[in-house]
Order: sequence, then C-alpha cells, then structure tokens
Amino acid sequence: MTPIRCLLALTALLIATASVAQPARPAEANLVLVLQAPDRAFPLALVRGGTFAPFELTAESLQPGQRVQLHQAGARIGEARVDRLQIEERQGCSEGSHAVLAPPLPGASNATALVTTRPLKDPDVERATAATEADRLAARTVARTILARHQAPAAALADTLAALRVSVLRIERGGQPVLVVSSHTENQDNVQTLFFVAERNAQGAYAATHEEFFRGGAGASALMEMDFVDHADLDDDGVAELVYAYAGYEWSGYGVLKRAAGGWTAVHAQAVGGC
Repeated sequence: MTPIRCLLALTALLIATASVAQPARPAEANLVLVLQAPDRAFPLALVRGGTFAPFELTAESLQPGQRVQLHQAGARIGEARVDRLQIEERQGCSEGSHAVLAPPLPGASNATALVTTRPLKDPDVERATAATEADRLAARTVARTILARHQAPAAALADTLAALRVSVLRIERGGQPVLVVSSHTENQDNVQTLFFVAERNAQGAYAATHEEFFRGGAGASALMEMDFVDHADLDDDGVAELVYAYAGYEWSGYGVLKRAAGGWTAVHAQAVGGC
C-alpha cells in the first residue's frame, strides 16, 4: 500500500470520528478549501499549530456571509464571501459538500484557487511561471527514469510522456525552481498515473524528490488521477506546501505534501466526493 493510500485510509477514519462529535474550533485555526471555478469551494484541511486535520463542512465551521481569502500561485489574490453552503448527505453518490462563493473566480473554467478563513503569510517568492521547453525536457528525463524503474512498457512510456503536465514554482524565498509533474493515461480497463516533484541535485540536474506511481486495472481501489492544484504556505513556516487533487473509481479528494528532510511527505488527505 502506497503512502498516499495509507494516509487516505487514516483520514477516512478521522473524518468519520469528527462527524460524530466535532469539538469547538479554536480561534487560531485556519480552514483551507479548494475553489473550483467558478464558485465551488471544497474542504481541504483545518490547520492549527503546524498540524493538518480533516474537517466537516457545517454551518458551525463556515457561515453564509463570512469573508474568506483567495490565493493562487503562493500569493493572495483577493477576497470573496460565502454565499451559501451545499451540504451533501453521506449516502449514494455526490460531488461532495461545498461552499458557494461570490463573486465567482475569474479566468478559465478549469481555474482553481485556495481559500482560507485567515490570512496567510506571503512567502514573497516569484509567481508560478509557464514551463519552458527546457523545463519540459527535464520533466521528460525524470519521468523516463521513474518509469524505467517501474518497468513500464514502451507504449505506456510514450503515452505518459505525451500527457505530461509541468508546473514550475518556488516554495521559499531565494529558493530554486521546483517542477511538479503529473500524467495519467487510460487504455480500456487499465490506467497509469504518475505524479512527481523534481528539484536540482548537487550536480545541477533535476531529480525526483517525491513520486507516486500506479499502473493497473481501473478498479475500486485504483488511483486513476493525481494532479497539482496550487502551492501556499498553509502552516506559516516559511515554506510552501503543495496541494494536489486525486481521483479514483467513483471517489476523489485533495491532499497536502509538506517539505521534509530534503524531500516531501504526504501529511494530509481529505476525501470530497464519491459513491
């Protein structure tokens, strides 16, 4: 079982416990949600004292009319207000409980942002930039290394490289560029998902400092997609965390990767929708 799957199982247990009896939220807690354009914000985490925990979206945790902060690419981009809550029952299939914000998020229909109930410290780093051809070449090189280690067939290698999505960002002041790369392909009943973070090593070449890989049947437990959402310093330690979206067969959610010992560790995941 991969670290992400272990984390998801633990988080599911925590959410079930929290839904039975959720203690009062201290004033210093910060609720973080993921905003999907144009106006739906899904719960991600309750952040307090450098720790991440799941939370249930309820009228006690978030109120209509409440002002919230919007963040993209590690920087604050404005405010919005909670227009209403859409609470989904825990039965059948649903897209998940979410808050509807106003005004809608401008930009493309697939745009995303991070929403917080308290301001975040601005890490004062450059905004995420479009990947250059050199960045994409470096990402393809790292992807080949990972896939070779997993003995992926040649056809899967070609499909994965063609579907690579590359984001370039800095996670701290004065930091070097970090590549966050994802790819998912589906062929009949088989899926292949690759997600990794790459940073320059002592020799100046990009190497993976975190990776997630799945290849197999598209069954109930298959991790079919894992994509980068955004980065922000969610716990005010001066280093941005990476927020990702994951999806499988009739289930989905969001998670957080945190810098640790020169690499990254999955510190939180929260299921959102599913059956």
